Amino acid sequence: MKKAFTLAEVLITLGIIGVISAITIPSLLTKVRYVRDSAILKEDFSILKQMMLSANDDDAMASIVIGNNMDEMKNWFNTYFLPYIKVAKVCYGTKGCFPNKVKNSNGSILYSSGQCGAATISFVLNNGSYVCMDDFGDSRFGVKPNGVTIGILVDINGNKNPNQLGKDIFAFVFKDESLVPGGHDMTQSQIDANCSEKCSSGAYCGTYCTQKAVQNGYKLPVYGK
Repeated sequence: MKKAFTLAEVLITLGIIGVISAITIPSLLTKVRYVRDSAILKEDFSILKQMMLSANDDDAMASIVIGNNMDEMKNWFNTYFLPYIKVAKVCYGTKGCFPNKVKNSNGSILYSSGQCGAATISFVLNNGSYVCMDDFGDSRFGVKPNGVTIGILVDINGNKNPNQLGKDIFAFVFKDESLVPGGHDMTQSQIDANCSEKCSSGAYCGTYCTQKAVQNGYKLPVYGK
């Protein structure tokens, strides 16, 4: 007759299983989220690039609205962009489609009162990503535009934390009739310095991480590496 396990042996075994689970499950969940978020970034880039290309074919950029006239911006967006994208929600100069507080890659605050979307167009994709777009004419995202164009920020996990550039928020710019990742026109050393927790360039640290992710097959960057 086989000897049954004693209560003490069962409790010890369960304790060992619990310890192993506590060690391995968080790491496994982190890896699952990493793979999922990388896939969403790739999907979002594809969705937004197709939207921009289709809108440009309809002469959207020739009719770009500059400034804060929301009636004009709404008509422009609804005419040229909305037909080419499936959204769960659109915010016309109001909050609710992009995080109110956004951090740079070094942890400093980029803004804390919902500037992105407060005076422009933002929307929520059907996959839950938050998108903010605005007229754009400088190189803060690491792209040197040829005149006024469109800059886009995408939060790949919606309003969930960390709401941080390079971790869940990524930058894109429409240039030369295509949508390119933030950091596209920068050198590798500039990209690495910007996409870092030690970034010292001030605002918009982390915007070049988009280029780094694309270079690595849409794998999300690990800061400083």
